[in-house]
Amino acid sequence: MFLILAMMARFSYGHDTATYDVKHYDIHVSVNIDSQSISGYNTMQCLMLKSSNVLHFDLVPSMKVNSVTCKNVPLKFIRKLNKVIVTLETPAKIGEIIPLNIQFSGKPEVAILAPWKGGFDWKKDAQGKDWVGLACESKGASIWLPCKDEWSDEAESMDMYLTVPKTLVGVSNGRLKEVIQAGTETTYHWQVLNPINNYNISINIGDYVLISDTFRGLNTLSLDYYVLSYNKEKAIKHFKEVDTMLRAFETYFGAYPFPEDGYKLVETPYWGMEHQSCVAYGNKYRYNEFGFDFIIVHESGHEWFANSITAADPADLWIHESFTTYSESLFVEYTQGKEKALKYLQSQREKVMNKYPMQGPKHQHYHGWKDNDIYYKGSWVLQTLRYSVNNDSLWFTMLREMGAKFRHQLISSKDMVEFICKRLPGINTAVMHQYLNHASLPVLSVAIKSSRGKMYLEYAWLSDEKNFSLGLTIHTAAGKFTLKPGIGKKRIRVPKGFSIDDVKKLEELTLIKVGVM
Repeated sequence: MFLILAMMARFSYGHDTATYDVKHYDIHVSVNIDSQSISGYNTMQCLMLKSSNVLHFDLVPSMKVNSVTCKNVPLKFIRKLNKVIVTLETPAKIGEIIPLNIQFSGKPEVAILAPWKGGFDWKKDAQGKDWVGLACESKGASIWLPCKDEWSDEAESMDMYLTVPKTLVGVSNGRLKEVIQAGTETTYHWQVLNPINNYNISINIGDYVLISDTFRGLNTLSLDYYVLSYNKEKAIKHFKEVDTMLRAFETYFGAYPFPEDGYKLVETPYWGMEHQSCVAYGNKYRYNEFGFDFIIVHESGHEWFANSITAADPADLWIHESFTTYSESLFVEYTQGKEKALKYLQSQREKVMNKYPMQGPKHQHYHGWKDNDIYYKGSWVLQTLRYSVNNDSLWFTMLREMGAKFRHQLISSKDMVEFICKRLPGINTAVMHQYLNHASLPVLSVAIKSSRGKMYLEYAWLSDEKNFSLGLTIHTAAGKFTLKPGIGKKRIRVPKGFSIDDVKKLEELTLIKVGVM
């Protein structure tokens, strides 16, 4: 019961934290690897949206708040589960920026199985040297950092001063601005100039060496790879795939969204994570059966879908994972052709469960998905839309316009659905709601009838959404036959020899079932 109350307290969206908007985080954190503890402070620049003398922020009870000050003036605070409630000396006015400095320390939560069951990941590399990572998407950054732990509010910029043992290297998001040596420790100052979600704030510590390169695409982009020292030569060869990946994604989605902060891969003790401008890589330099490194492609795809276009509520996580999982097939299409991409999609189709809706419940930091349909089913929803529209020029224009319209924005499922429906003819909200809000697939119910020596295919849609319909094209040896979208029973002329099996081929190309009337 305490755990439930603590989660509710941490993620009470739109209530006690609606008083202010976070403009900037100035984070100073020192990591003690031997004791698996951290200490430091975070200065939050809070833009007041309401006049108030009370401010709330988040930090789990296992982490200590040592002090809270504003312009060097100590402030009173109380703790209620995951919430820290601060009283200002005088009420702050609307539009005023309050610099809230929070000193903190403690032993942050240890990852059980990063990145899924996240926290700090304290490991040793193959040479016995310390190797530390952090992943906290599902649990929130407040497991280690005092912050406004809501997806609906991103800091517009960030400075990170990461202090580590001098024998190791500390890597975080953005660009390295300064390295400060002091006795047995080294502080690495990293700076982010773009909006960043709390769970994307990254800490990586290891025996790293730096490999640098340049990508010349729609913009000139710096590429930095922080890899374990003994993997340098392997990484130089393996990470050449990054150039191809970026070129593919810029073709389909538009320019890389964070050129000011650069692109970075950092080798981690866990599989991977889309940490913005600091992508976590732990795939051990392996290719999959389709000849590419899944983690490089998938986690980098999140730079467009998750980091630039961001769900304001985890309930809408399909926006992140569906598009990014679909981006894998586009990478295959870019490098190996459309036929191979379809085979890749079909390998994803085997993992679709259709047991639960992809849309989660709002306003409770939902991360309770029981399967991976927000990944694989979501990818197939996009494949279905593309097949139905049957116009690749329009499809890819829509994806690029999406990247531009929602660049660096927090959006909802409603925003995304409206955008798609306005730009894709024949796709209405009922189509999107069927796939997002219901577990079951739509059924194309068909029958072959004859009348006066002529053959007809009769068809109608059966679905949870009464206004669901899709336009689809059936390809046969005798030609192609178009099923126009619409409600109710319809029919088209077909040649002799046409069979239900011809219609069933649509199950291999779209996310529908074919049934017999």
